[in-house]
Amino acid sequence: MDTTKRVIILNKLNSPAIAQAIFILKDSCTDEFSAVSEAERIVAEFMEKKTAEKRRHSLLPFIVTALFATGIALALIMQ
Repeated sequence: MDTTKRVIILNKLNSPAIAQAIFILKDSCTDEFSAVSEAERIVAEFMEKKTAEKRRHSLLPFIVTALFATGIALALIMQ
C-alpha cells in the first residue's frame, strides 16, 4: 500500500488572515490540475463565508433590540 501523499505548501501569502496554506492532493489528481486556481477558489469561498457571518452577527443586536421594542409596544397596547 502506497502511503505517500503529494503536498503543496504555500508560504508568504499576501493575505491579512492566512499565513500558510497546505494542500494534500487526492490520488486522482491529474497533472493538469492548477493548485493556484484551486487555492484562489478555496480562499474566495472561505472569505465569502466569513463576510456573510460577520454581516449576520452585526445585524443580531439590531434584530434583538427591534424584537424587544416590539414586545414592549405590544405589551403597552394590550393593557
